[in-house]
Amino acid sequence: MSAVDPNMTMQQLLTLLADNLHKRIELSAEDKQVAIGLLKKRAEEELDYGEEVVHDSVRLIKRVTGAVGVYFNS
Repeated sequence: MSAVDPNMTMQQLLTLLADNLHKRIELSAEDKQVAIGLLKKRAEEELDYGEEVVHDSVRLIKRVTGAVGVYFNS
């Protein structure tokens, strides 16, 4: 069963990815890719251009060009 639900909020996805980064949970490579894809989609829809959201060690940025990036700091 997948740990990623398509109805998860941006904050829930950030928490899930941060927990995986800090080894509190273990996501499969496929679940991680799905979570990142959903997070980028949510950012495109919900964030303003140039806006950044930081949760724990995960940064989500929507650049002024519209490009979305997810960055992990360990």
